[in-house]
Amino acid sequence: MSGENILVVCAANVCRSPLAELELRRGLGADSLISVSSAGVRANPGDDICELVAAVHDDDEWREQAAEHKAREVTVEIIEQSSIVLAASRDIRGELVRLAPRSRDWMFTIKEAAHLGSGFSSEAPDRVAEYVAHLDRARSRAVPLVPSDDIRSRVRRLFGARTVSDPLSIADQHGSRGHQETIDEVGESIATIVTQLARL
Repeated sequence: MSGENILVVCAANVCRSPLAELELRRGLGADSLISVSSAGVRANPGDDICELVAAVHDDDEWREQAAEHKAREVTVEIIEQSSIVLAASRDIRGELVRLAPRSRDWMFTIKEAAHLGSGFSSEAPDRVAEYVAHLDRARSRAVPLVPSDDIRSRVRRLFGARTVSDPLSIADQHGSRGHQETIDEVGESIATIVTQLARL
């Protein structure tokens, strides 16, 4: 696991991605050789973590790490130095692929990784690389969870402008009524990923 890096990316790097980063660190443990970081595609560098994320856990370690977090903008260099990139949504992943197309094979949404990682087990020292290979193989065999454009257009005709939720994305509901729902979705998906990566 030495030298392996997990990068989590959302829009502003104040809610979904820092929450995923801190939960991954917590789940993998302080002695893990896997480093975890986060960034945003439209981050205002230096912005603080959101208050709801800072309050997810009340222990000193969580509060300290949440207080230290400062938003940063994602760059090609950050992406290319990562072993895996976990995007909050398919839209964010699309932006990252356009920014760093050579890294597309190790980019997944958080929910996609949690879904495709089922059954992963490895004792290899480069566990994240093995995980990426497992996810990539599973992605090539998986039945799409996302409705096709044709199905989406039929749903829109039936239900008007109501959007069809994307099962591979975690919506950005920061500051809205659904904010807690977003936090819960991130927490559940990251807990699944931690279980997959920690399994021997």
